[in-house]
Amino acid sequence: MFTKKKTLLAMSVASVFALSGCSSDDDKNEVVPDPIDPPTEVVVPPEAPAELGAVVNGNIVDSATLNVVPSTVMFFENGVASTSLVDEEGNAVTSVTTEDGNFSFLLKDGADVNSVTAVVMADSYVQKTFVIDLSELSEGDLEVLLPVVSEETEGLAVEETSSTVSGGSSADPITGGVANGKATAAVTVPGGTVLQDADGNPVEGDSVTLSVTAADTSSSAGAAITPEGLNAGSTTTVKQPVGVASVEMVDSNGVKIKKFSQPITVSMAIPADKGVSTGDMLTLVSQNEDTGVWTTETQQVEVKDLMADGSFYNASFMTDHLTFFAATTETAICANDQVTINFSESVAKGLQLKFESETDSLTKVLKASEVDSVTISGKKFAADGTARITLVDKKTNDVWYDSVNEEAICGTTINASVTAPAEVTLVDSVVTLTTTCSNDESAAPVTATGSNVKYYLDQNKAREKATSNGGGVYTLTNMIEGETYFVSVKYSGALASLNANGGVVEQVEAGSDVTINRAITCDVTTSAN
Repeated sequence: MFTKKKTLLAMSVASVFALSGCSSDDDKNEVVPDPIDPPTEVVVPPEAPAELGAVVNGNIVDSATLNVVPSTVMFFENGVASTSLVDEEGNAVTSVTTEDGNFSFLLKDGADVNSVTAVVMADSYVQKTFVIDLSELSEGDLEVLLPVVSEETEGLAVEETSSTVSGGSSADPITGGVANGKATAAVTVPGGTVLQDADGNPVEGDSVTLSVTAADTSSSAGAAITPEGLNAGSTTTVKQPVGVASVEMVDSNGVKIKKFSQPITVSMAIPADKGVSTGDMLTLVSQNEDTGVWTTETQQVEVKDLMADGSFYNASFMTDHLTFFAATTETAICANDQVTINFSESVAKGLQLKFESETDSLTKVLKASEVDSVTISGKKFAADGTARITLVDKKTNDVWYDSVNEEAICGTTINASVTAPAEVTLVDSVVTLTTTCSNDESAAPVTATGSNVKYYLDQNKAREKATSNGGGVYTLTNMIEGETYFVSVKYSGALASLNANGGVVEQVEAGSDVTINRAITCDVTTSAN
């Protein structure tokens, strides 16, 4: 009986512990919680970025050497800062300062614009405005080449002079100019004239610098520096500059003088072979170098005396502002006729096709669809227009075609006998871009779609855009066999952090296929067990 009672007591105590579900280390029956497992950290790879839309890839180059030029370029639409352009990450693009002469942009979603005006400024080069035709973006990426002219170019002349001012004016006349053969121009500001900024306020500072640029319009120099867009929208006639002068004045604080309290005199040379005579009155046009907008002035240019050597006439006009000026004549437009150039053999995509004459300066980069034949609207030229036509590789300066003499370019078909450089074999490379998580080596790589990939043979040469094949795979076309290229990558979307510190630059041997992988620190999330 004793043994049985003891067993029942033990069972009773055990049942108390079972009902409580926990233990107690003292007589107060305090509760001790069950242990909880810590949450698990999970590395989350980024999502592959969306593919980019059509990209404009632009290069600013020296017109003679085709080497890239460090520049600042501003983009305008109808005289105001563009609102239609974005970069790879969707940020607005209104201006770019580029050390390698290269820029790129896309059209913003919903943008409805057919062209954009690019104003290019570079040290020791003549400022130039270009009109970038965006209509071809519907066909894919667009390559544009913007050639600027060195101030040292034959047929140009540039001169700066400084004058002392006080209270925004000078008691003595301010004069300046340059004379180098038919590249001649001059400015006279009457004494006592108040010099004003763009808003009409008197400028400050104790001095001003007057810069005058002139060009010989009987050579290709005049057309080469004339801003584009002069004849935009013309349907029957085209204006042709017969005399040009660019005039700029800044005060000692760098503020531009844009207006004057009374008219000033600007003179320029008009070559004798332009068909003018003493007493003729010519149409004066000007272009606002800050916005790219052309204006037909109410003032006219008066042709005065012929120089003793018979080389050019002096001509002058009165104005109350400074900018790029041109004295013009008019001639019939090339109507709707086209200029067609048939190549005797297929050429390389990306070559520079250039038209150059006294009246015309046009540069086009050949697309993949234009390697056998290219057609250009005749509306870009005069009915009697002629030009020397060249086809040049902007990477090497190899000449594939040169008409040597000027050809008629209105409504004509030119059969160009091209000669590819014998020592050059062109090959393609394929680059695959991937990204891995630096904080989880086991995570699967992410394809770097939506990247802007460019390649170039030399730091001084234009950057070409690779073709996206989707899935982070890009093709680099027309590379010179045996050469090593630089490949630069700008990422977008969740991979944009890789663009810090100049982005990614690799070297690739022409013809080889490579994978470029970069690691990033991926996001970490937690999950409960």
